Amino acid sequence: MTTEPTIPSHTRIPLLVAILLLAAVLRFTGLNWDEGQWIHPDEGHMRMITASIHWPADPSLYFDALRSPLNSFNKGQSYSYGTLPLFLVRLAAEGLDHGCGESPNRIMAAVASLIAPDAMPCWPGLFTTSLSSVVGRALSALADLGSVWLVYLIGRRLYGDKAGLLAALFAALTAFAIQQAHFYTVDSLASFFTVLTVYYSVRVAQADAAGGPPWTLLALAGLAVGLATACKLSAALAALFVALAGAAWAWRALGTPSSQALLRRLALLSAALGLAALMSLLAFRVAQPYAFEGPGFFGLKPYQPWWERMGQIQAEQSGSLDAPPGQQWTNRAPIWFPWLNIVVWGMGLPLGLAAWAGWAVAGINLARGRRQHFVLWLGLTLLFLYLSTRWVKTMRYFLPLYPLLAILAAYGLSRLWRATSLRTRRLGVALTIAVVAGAALWAAAMFGIYLRPATRVAASRWVYGHVPAGSILANEHWDWGLPLPVDGHNPFNGLYTGFEMANYDADTHEKRAQLYSWLDRADYIFLSSNRLYASISRLPERYPLTTAYYRALFAGDLGFELVADYTSYPAIGPFRFPDQEIPYPLQPAAYTAQPQWQLPLPPAEEAFSVYDHPRVLIFKKTAAYSRQQIESVLGSIDLSQARLDLTPQQATTPIFRLEWVWFVGGLATLALAGLGVTLLSCRSSHRVL
Repeated sequence: MTTEPTIPSHTRIPLLVAILLLAAVLRFTGLNWDEGQWIHPDEGHMRMITASIHWPADPSLYFDALRSPLNSFNKGQSYSYGTLPLFLVRLAAEGLDHGCGESPNRIMAAVASLIAPDAMPCWPGLFTTSLSSVVGRALSALADLGSVWLVYLIGRRLYGDKAGLLAALFAALTAFAIQQAHFYTVDSLASFFTVLTVYYSVRVAQADAAGGPPWTLLALAGLAVGLATACKLSAALAALFVALAGAAWAWRALGTPSSQALLRRLALLSAALGLAALMSLLAFRVAQPYAFEGPGFFGLKPYQPWWERMGQIQAEQSGSLDAPPGQQWTNRAPIWFPWLNIVVWGMGLPLGLAAWAGWAVAGINLARGRRQHFVLWLGLTLLFLYLSTRWVKTMRYFLPLYPLLAILAAYGLSRLWRATSLRTRRLGVALTIAVVAGAALWAAAMFGIYLRPATRVAASRWVYGHVPAGSILANEHWDWGLPLPVDGHNPFNGLYTGFEMANYDADTHEKRAQLYSWLDRADYIFLSSNRLYASISRLPERYPLTTAYYRALFAGDLGFELVADYTSYPAIGPFRFPDQEIPYPLQPAAYTAQPQWQLPLPPAEEAFSVYDHPRVLIFKKTAAYSRQQIESVLGSIDLSQARLDLTPQQATTPIFRLEWVWFVGGLATLALAGLGVTLLSCRSSHRVL
């Protein structure tokens, strides 16, 4: 436990409540940010499964994978994530449905009006079908609010009241956490249980080594690991913190005067860790029942359909499966690319740099023997190295690390406050004010996205106001088609004709003929995100024709002009921060939806923008269009040289494919740095003595 002076409770509690209220406003505001269009693709999967399952009338069916109505596989629907968030949302949605209809439950009706005021009066079944996304988003917001509270508890326990409150404030203002709290996905709840694991692990490491191991704390830590794993299978990595906590407690127990007593304590610790593992399995069995076939709790035969789906996901994440969503990871630098996304976009530069500076300070002090940092620092570092050297490095995999980085940011700044030098203390106060202000501005920049119309919704309204009826509209496959059915419009029921351009298809002579036909037919081309053109551009040897097509379309060389450019970038006042990869020079648009004062930063990974604020480009065919023109631009591409079988992994620089080299290299670098710091510290101490 920290020995830092405490803040009186009459001051500390109101400050914590204010921070939690701020966090709640940032997370619960704008939950219906897409105006009922539900355009997040992962949410579409979650909504479909939520609507297809229901709680069994016979409780004995709960552990019967072959017969339970909660098992989506029995409804013909494959499910890709953990069932705990799904079950909680279905349970809450069924309760909210009781607040609808002619004889509503008054309490449920009141809650329903708070969650979805625009849907009142509601009808039974609304929340278990169309509005399940709002329920799921509310659960994500609540889970992340819980993470902010846990950050305070961990920070206070490790570094004192002031650091705990500052860490909670940083967690409340973390832009990426605010974004993820607006999505009906499993990540925010998995992050909450991971941070809960860290909290109990820190307490285990601090437990009195003179007595026996902290059985209760280890059991609770194991329980949290199991619940995290029941949100997403990869969250089982939270067990690392429990193992580190056990190691920290054992290290402190080495100081016992009796070797016999030491052996006894280590034996008890092994048993306590076994209890933690047992509690983890128990929680997973209850919250993820259809990983096993049943029937009954002890029916532990693996349920094959679910494990096969997990195997497919593993193939996607390892890059061994060549699928369009994996093309964006071609030549993404391990460690550096994820680090850049955390610092620049996930936390914003002021807070991001402060967090990693705090990480460095904590690491140096750990190397000098201050073991209070052991569990938090080493667990965070190992998880970051592992996740950042995988093939898929999407930002949401790192979500559980953000609360821990917030704690280290507060720790690093609090070190300056406690310095003996008045100048250093003043510098610490000034830097703290600057980081808080920077974090608040960046949080506001992200929060503003949910106060503006979503780009696809706004672009759809533009289409209805500017595109003549009867026009032929081209959208891209693997992306969301426009216009959306907003404001009572039904776009493809006689108003417009639409078709898809399958641009991920192989670049063959047939593809070129098809592309000519698409361009001949289309009056308008809609690119509702950068999903295709940004990823295809990373494989020019595989897609020489499609790469040339995008380059020419963007430049205006195909007889199509850019008539509308809808963005909703993070913005501070009149300044906006473009976060999306645009690999080709783009002609100016006749209409743009945001101010033009851009402050360029390295582009974020695709998922940061594509779900809630993608850049929408609308191209219109002009009188300059002709078949002869497109053939002159695209007909000269030598398709005999196209490497149709080139996978993203094969196209990636070999050193970037050796994940284990980066992981082991990172560990070796950390070990050498720690050894160097320790030797220098010892040498300095010797000179002083």
